[in-house]
Amino acid sequence: MRLIPETHFDFAGRRWFFFGLSAILALVAIGSLVFRGFNYGVDFTGGSLLQIRFAERVSVEDMRSALGAVGEGGATIQQDENGDFFIRVKPKDFGGQETFGTVLSRQLSTAFPGNTFEVLREETVGPQVSKELQGKVLLAVAIGLVGILIYVSFRFNFQFGVSAVFSLIFVTLIELGFLSITGMEITMTVIAALLTVIGYAVNDSIVVSDRIREDVRKIRKESFLQIVNRALNETLSRTVITGLSVLLVLSALLLLGAASIKDFAAIMLVGMALGTYSSVFVVANMVVEWEQRFPSKRRR
Repeated sequence: MRLIPETHFDFAGRRWFFFGLSAILALVAIGSLVFRGFNYGVDFTGGSLLQIRFAERVSVEDMRSALGAVGEGGATIQQDENGDFFIRVKPKDFGGQETFGTVLSRQLSTAFPGNTFEVLREETVGPQVSKELQGKVLLAVAIGLVGILIYVSFRFNFQFGVSAVFSLIFVTLIELGFLSITGMEITMTVIAALLTVIGYAVNDSIVVSDRIREDVRKIRKESFLQIVNRALNETLSRTVITGLSVLLVLSALLLLGAASIKDFAAIMLVGMALGTYSSVFVVANMVVEWEQRFPSKRRR
């Protein structure tokens, strides 16, 4: 199915423009990471987690108002289908022997008189555990990138493998810059979204790389640059259809989903655009530039 008619865009011919644009985006992201940093959530900074159940259902807005009264209006609040609240707050000294659970219980009794509640769970995440979690996340991403390099290099060639990994680093860097600029809280949900984005970008890169390889094998009269342009134009319709499908789903989640889902959807929306951009304007163009500088002895 072709959503758009046959096109003849000169993607590879304008590669230096897109290299420059990519460099600007990367510099903005790095600048934000250096000067603003991240807004880490409880999963990474340590803090408290409470699960609370009310006899009568309470809205998230009312719960946030109650938390604001004890100085925790920015806490992470989730509510499941049973109405139970899961509240995460960063470390804070409440003075004496009081815990966050004690302070919040007292406030909830005042804010919701006559509505009995029960603290089903109260956990504390220490800073040491949080540091170990950060290390494991970085290790997981590093192992994933190495695995992708090996797989793509084996399936295509080393040029495509290096270009694919470089594009994933670019996508991850811009996503991290987006998180830094917006001040979005870094939680395990956000990390899951980032890893999903990496998977989406890999898939897009493989589709484009596979079409380039097929065209290189069957077309002998055109230059490598012309073949890459042909491949990118041939996959453009598929790219647009896939992008629109994902866009519709993520837009629905962003507009109608719960607060925790909205962060996931926002990251995925940005990541989807970055994944498509990187597969067309980073991976393919890097392979073209590599081939221009170091021509292959034979077409694969």
